[in-house]
Amino acid sequence: MDAARRIRQIVFCEEQGVSAADEWDGNDDACDHFLLIDGGDPIGCARLRPYTGGTIKVERVAVLKNQRGRGAGVAIMRALLVRLAGKTVVLNAQLAVEGFYAKLGFVPKGEIFNEAGIDHIHMVKAP
Repeated sequence: MDAARRIRQIVFCEEQGVSAADEWDGNDDACDHFLLIDGGDPIGCARLRPYTGGTIKVERVAVLKNQRGRGAGVAIMRALLVRLAGKTVVLNAQLAVEGFYAKLGFVPKGEIFNEAGIDHIHMVKAP
């Protein structure tokens, strides 16, 4: 968990300017956490949280800047989606990466909204 927290601190708080209050939302204890390791070094993370109606919400997907563009995000998401096979999965995608999630089968639902100072869109992937 410490490695995932470090990655989230770097990506969300330091790079994107998300406040500590928004990032450390008190939900970590209710989540399953995933850590992507390459050559012994943690490079990415994500968490899964139970959501309404039996769906699961993917949150806090983060990859260190020097590792982006090498398939790390896809690797994390594919691992999560294998684990969640047969379930409806939701996430709030930053608009800048909406296309990334669309390629994984997520469909935008609703209107653009601002969360932690960043525009997002809610996305759903049906089983």
